[in-house]
Amino acid sequence: MSRLGRFFATDNPVMVTLSRIADMLWVSIIFLVFCIPVITIGDAITSLYYVCAKVIRHGQGYVWREFWRSFKMNFKQSTIYWVIIVLAYTILIWNINYLGLNMSTKTGTGGVLAAVYLVMMIILALITINIFPIISRFDNKFTTTFKFAMFCAFRHILHTLVIFAMIFFSAMLIYVQFATPTMIFGIVLPGLVGFLSTYPMEHVLKKYQPKSEVTYDDTGTPVREWYDD
Repeated sequence: MSRLGRFFATDNPVMVTLSRIADMLWVSIIFLVFCIPVITIGDAITSLYYVCAKVIRHGQGYVWREFWRSFKMNFKQSTIYWVIIVLAYTILIWNINYLGLNMSTKTGTGGVLAAVYLVMMIILALITINIFPIISRFDNKFTTTFKFAMFCAFRHILHTLVIFAMIFFSAMLIYVQFATPTMIFGIVLPGLVGFLSTYPMEHVLKKYQPKSEVTYDDTGTPVREWYDD
């Protein structure tokens, strides 16, 4: 094979990297479009993670096909969780604002309650980080998903905090650059953060993935699930 041929080979590290970048950009665009209705944001997050883990990291399937597959399959549970999370944050933020406007600062009660609500918001954020990847991987009942997400959030707190930091700084970068020519970050970052988050998250999820029975194709080759790679 010529040097040029080797460069354009699909297993060439440069081509693999370029392909991943293209896929991250493509899934970011799809994700942003599916976030437009607002109520579908939860399912869009679930599908974003699913594509980043299965397609971009493990090279199984195609971006649009797998995104749409996950979106349809997980719509109900993801959307219910998203609505509950938004309502919970709305109540907590409203309570903090109410305390700031109405509670006396002389007793310090308002400040203590505001701190409690802030801690509750952080805890909810840590649990939320785990909820949507879990939905994308496991077929659990509604309450089981929440319990598992809460367990993972604190049992694997360092993994959760790494993802939290990535999301936080990405959100800050988008906020600072909003409505400027560099708003391109807002288009690129969802796919990039989704891809990077698969490293700590997959390390956690694999610990609890039930072992599947080995099956074989027509040639006798063992068929493995994509997350076993």
